[in-house]
Amino acid sequence: MCQEKESTLIHYHVSPMDLKGHLFEVTLTIDTPAAQQRLWLPNWIPGSYLIRDFSKHIIGLYAERGKESVGVDQQSKNEWVLDTDDSGTAVTVHYQVYAWDLSVRAAYLDQQQGFFNNTSLCLAVAGQEQQPVTLSVSAPDERPDWKLATGMPRKSGSAHGFGAFEAENYDALIDYPFLLGELSIEEFIAHGIKHSLVLSGRHYADMSRITSDLARICEHQIKLFGEAPFTSYTFLTMVVGDGFGGLEHRNSTALLCSRKSLISKAQHALTDDYQTFLSLCCHEYFHSWNVKTLKPKAFLPYQLDRESYTEQLWFYEGMTSYFDDYITHAAGIIDADRYLKVLGNTLARVERGVGQYQQSVTESSFLAWTKFYQQNENAPNSIVSYYAKGALIGLCLDLTLRLQTDHQLTLAQVMKDLWHTYGKTAVGTADDTVVEFLKQYAGVDVSDFLQQALYGKESLPVESLLQNFGVTTRRFVPADDNSSNGKAVEKPASVNLGARYKGNANGLELLSVYHDENAYHAGLSAGDRIIAIDNIQATDSNINTLLSRFVPGDTVTVHAFRRDELLTLKLTFAQPKATSYHLSVQKPEHLNGWLRWA
Repeated sequence: MCQEKESTLIHYHVSPMDLKGHLFEVTLTIDTPAAQQRLWLPNWIPGSYLIRDFSKHIIGLYAERGKESVGVDQQSKNEWVLDTDDSGTAVTVHYQVYAWDLSVRAAYLDQQQGFFNNTSLCLAVAGQEQQPVTLSVSAPDERPDWKLATGMPRKSGSAHGFGAFEAENYDALIDYPFLLGELSIEEFIAHGIKHSLVLSGRHYADMSRITSDLARICEHQIKLFGEAPFTSYTFLTMVVGDGFGGLEHRNSTALLCSRKSLISKAQHALTDDYQTFLSLCCHEYFHSWNVKTLKPKAFLPYQLDRESYTEQLWFYEGMTSYFDDYITHAAGIIDADRYLKVLGNTLARVERGVGQYQQSVTESSFLAWTKFYQQNENAPNSIVSYYAKGALIGLCLDLTLRLQTDHQLTLAQVMKDLWHTYGKTAVGTADDTVVEFLKQYAGVDVSDFLQQALYGKESLPVESLLQNFGVTTRRFVPADDNSSNGKAVEKPASVNLGARYKGNANGLELLSVYHDENAYHAGLSAGDRIIAIDNIQATDSNINTLLSRFVPGDTVTVHAFRRDELLTLKLTFAQPKATSYHLSVQKPEHLNGWLRWA
């Protein structure tokens, strides 16, 4: 570290003090506090667009100067003022943080593992956010054998041991998550850069195979952009029985995955769950360029006390969602048929329901803070995912660019050019940057397409564009209401409910009711629990058999509970909609390099 950073003015110490009580103890020392020094904690974490109020987990905050108590006045939910004078004498702040959020966004601690983002643990010192900081982490007394993994530059301690770390400012500090526990660690090299896969939690992972596949994904991405915005990279992964999530950081990603997602040595064929894990890793890694360095101007800098609105999440999450599966294919890990099945899943996800006809992807981006991140049971009827429809926009844009330039220009090249122009230079993008940037390429005219795709509320021309590349799309009625996807259907349902449900021995709990479909017209609502159809008990185990007895036009009596009141309703079955999509290559000679073909 450079010499001037030896005079660090702000020091944090984090201790996992109570594993059973899920408490971290944090000590913040400010060498030169201001008079009436203000402290604050972020209300959200970059990459996850929801006000989470991390400060609600702080317990017992107090301050002292030497052995003398310093007054603390809480100003708001996430702000405190220390009763300090202007003498410049160091002050120390003590507090605990309750950590019981097993996700990638906050902090977690128990007897098996610990994880934290510094947005949850480290109070910012107002007016000194640009000062260099140090952070030291100590091992829990009862688990001295634990290891530690992070991308934060180390100041002291052995590799994967506890010790001290340093960051150039508060913005950097909160971009380095930490993982603690009995860690499994395997390093690999991609494009000459050291990478690490770190797993916590019980697992049976074939780490050599996983790191080999990750190396191919990482190599492909670094070659795509021409260089990496980091000198090392760490995949910090919490393994659980059932879970999924990822959050990007400047030289690492925090991941949550189920045990079955990590392929074992006993498994030889690539599984769907493992493919999903690799796409998740690919997605978060791609964010190293697309949102960590290339980002909206509205995020320069992040305003962590309040929402930061942007119309551009369709680009930053949507393009990343297109490339996460595409690169997994382009890197040679999944074949064309597997890739097209995943693409069919995305198409089904967007087309099921009427949400895309109610909301544009720019509106979805802008309202991520409320409508997307706080989805309710009516979401399929009212919103569209900027992830999923954004990915389809990426697909359409990639195919259109290839067609208009005789396959000389690809979306990957555009992403590289955008990153070098607006990301590497830290300029940031405005709402119209992408549309205007594409006008520089000879033979390219996509302005009208993007105008309609971004601000319109209609289906995208996915099927017609795929036909130009020899890919045929067939629509199927799915096997049941919960099965709209990208698979060919062997036994389509003869009728359906027109609702997503969760079944058990006590009936079918409706999760969402699709507008203008059978359950809607019958008067059923999300939250209702169907107990009988045509006077026959309805359960998770018999619903498909029960519905197979009917044909479109039949009317049945449905008994359901709404809260504790019994409803008796009439439901008439209409012809079920074809909401599954099967994509297949019929003319491989037309692929023209878009897909790999043996």
